[in-house]
Amino acid sequence: MATQKPLQNLTFEPMCVSDLQQVLDIENECFEDPWSATYFTLSLKRPRSYEFFYVARCEDTIMGYIVFAVLYEEAHILNIAVPTAYRGQGIGKYLLASALEMIALHDGREVFLEVAVSNLPAQYLYRQFGFRICGIRKNYYGRHKDAYVFRKGAAEIDAT
Repeated sequence: MATQKPLQNLTFEPMCVSDLQQVLDIENECFEDPWSATYFTLSLKRPRSYEFFYVARCEDTIMGYIVFAVLYEEAHILNIAVPTAYRGQGIGKYLLASALEMIALHDGREVFLEVAVSNLPAQYLYRQFGFRICGIRKNYYGRHKDAYVFRKGAAEIDAT
């Protein structure tokens, strides 16, 4: 699946410290158990070669972000979020497609992610990109909040 910009001025670029307030606002809106400001700050100030923090930016507005890791041939989508106000415009699809392109450039052959069993819109997005359920993590998001483990293999990565 080729990366198409849903908005003309939308860019996919590395997250920087100056983006943190907008990113934290999105994180807090989208997740019951959000990542901490400390985690984001430390990750951006002391980056690891295998972790990637990217934003979808339209002018001065962060419209979503994605965090992923690529270690050897395996990649993991760690976090992706688009605020409610911008959902349904293709921002999530743009973030995921852009990240998958980067993963392929870094020789990622398999990609994994977890998604709440109850999060049907996210599951639909991942299935569009060839992800398939390969397992379940009981209580991953807390008591009685299971997650599916989705996997996308090398053949599916090459096809995007």
